Amino acid sequence: MKYISLSILIFIGVLSSGCRHDKSLFVNPDSPTNATPQTLLTSSEVATMNTYEGDLTRTAQILVQHGVGVNGQATQAQVYSLPQNLFDNQWSQVYQTLQTLKLLKTNFGTASPYYAGISDVLMAMNWGILTDMWGDIPFSQALNIDSTTSPKYDPQQQVLQGITGMLDSAIAILSNTSTVNAYSPGTDDVIFGGSISNWLATAYTLKARYLNRYSNKSTYDPATILSCLANGIQNSSQDCMAIHGTNGQESNQWYAYLNARQYIAGCATIIDSMKLRPTDLRLYYYYDSTGLGGVFGSPVDSTTDVGVSYWGQYLAGSSATPTPLVTYFEAEFIKAEVEVRTSNPNAFNDLNTAIMENCKKVTGGAYTGADIATYTAVNTNLHAVMYEKWIAMFGQAEAYDDYRRTKLPNLKPNPNGAISIIPQRYPTPDQESNSNPNAPIPSLLTPVWWAM
Repeated sequence: MKYISLSILIFIGVLSSGCRHDKSLFVNPDSPTNATPQTLLTSSEVATMNTYEGDLTRTAQILVQHGVGVNGQATQAQVYSLPQNLFDNQWSQVYQTLQTLKLLKTNFGTASPYYAGISDVLMAMNWGILTDMWGDIPFSQALNIDSTTSPKYDPQQQVLQGITGMLDSAIAILSNTSTVNAYSPGTDDVIFGGSISNWLATAYTLKARYLNRYSNKSTYDPATILSCLANGIQNSSQDCMAIHGTNGQESNQWYAYLNARQYIAGCATIIDSMKLRPTDLRLYYYYDSTGLGGVFGSPVDSTTDVGVSYWGQYLAGSSATPTPLVTYFEAEFIKAEVEVRTSNPNAFNDLNTAIMENCKKVTGGAYTGADIATYTAVNTNLHAVMYEKWIAMFGQAEAYDDYRRTKLPNLKPNPNGAISIIPQRYPTPDQESNSNPNAPIPSLLTPVWWAM
């Protein structure tokens, strides 16, 4: 895992660059420590994992009532008071990752197409979390450092089209088994160890995820989503996971965060709901025991840190605990949702599969979930699918995305919040609004385009 430490050092060195879109954001191609495709790929994967486990997701977990901000800056999210400077570093981090991935594809993608294909997948993930949280973002001009340092903001629908285009590119490249590569990914590919078939499956599943964002729009295309899923992740062995090591710089970010500061405790909303099915053992993997004989959460209108549970072994068991990014159980939930929306009477089968696959993933196979995955054609509807997915996507930003898109489950906002509803987006970063005259400053009450 030494290469991870090296990539993190490279990555950390640029975090202070702010949210500019100019040459200061480039990984220096003349530096011998980062000029190879291997180092650029590792650095980009580690940065992407950091983003998907970092503050963007932690805040989403509070807003979607998987956690409660009980201390420190997490209490700001708890009362829906999200200052503009809250995500300055995260915004810069994602754009830095995108610059590095562009460098990887530009410099090495022609001679080594598999690096280009993986780069496309990772870029789609990074663009995806940006537009999911902020809606309209700098996109078409954002990485063109030679012509503009104040890129325009592109509409979210254009960004989504760009994301699916990247994934189409990745699918075309990674499907070509006869491709000749000057360099082939191996141990530098932290996530899959060079498995091109797994990257291809991830690309298809990600495309299904982002096409499903159109569920509120007239352009929603269920057939294409199902086609993507048929070519996507087919079992849990293909899951795209954030892989970690045992050294400090290689740590799972949930573990590192909660061991350094216990700012986020379990939320009573999800905990009490899961307790309605006493045999659902995921509860005891999501959260730890309070020492009072069980798992207890803080109410959304409270910030008590007394007698409450914190994250358990599923996401924060150790520094080396892997965490989910794109999984088979997510794919099955998407499939079930599409089938419900198209009145497919077999939707319950995929909903039950999704639940059981999640139970096995969460518990390491100790619990199959067969006793709770008992939906039938009679009681399978959109409410059921989204409720079960809300539980299953614990620890992932997708839970917040799904809530905003479907308004399900019916979460009650914190009555003590600074605004009357759960925030519908993240605030424009302070550094961006100060440095880019094109930056809009929409209200936290305003949904992103795909949620309208």
